[in-house]
Amino acid sequence: MEKDDSVKLVAEIETAFNRLIGQIAIMSKLDSYAPDKEELNDLLDIISNWGAKFQLQLNLSFISSEELLDIYNRLDKLKEKYLYESSLGDEAELSDKAVIWMWELMLLRKKQIEGNETK
Repeated sequence: MEKDDSVKLVAEIETAFNRLIGQIAIMSKLDSYAPDKEELNDLLDIISNWGAKFQLQLNLSFISSEELLDIYNRLDKLKEKYLYESSLGDEAELSDKAVIWMWELMLLRKKQIEGNETK
């Protein structure tokens, strides 16, 4: 992977972390997501720790595929619960956005690992 590509990829990963953490943080503060506040706080803690570790290493290889998939599935379960909840307004879409950013993070991790293997 070229240096410019690597710098761009790091920036994309940082953006994905910021967006993902932001969505979950907002959800954890809304009354509509209160029944799952503990789950949201746990997810926020895990993903924030990943983000902090990434800032030190600039590499996502420390996260296993199984770990990523577990967090994705937990977020997807929340999305299924809230996205089509008719009593919620636009805030219901936060759960969908969180899943989208988690998926993006998974793709970026794959891209980074594959790029490192071709060096």
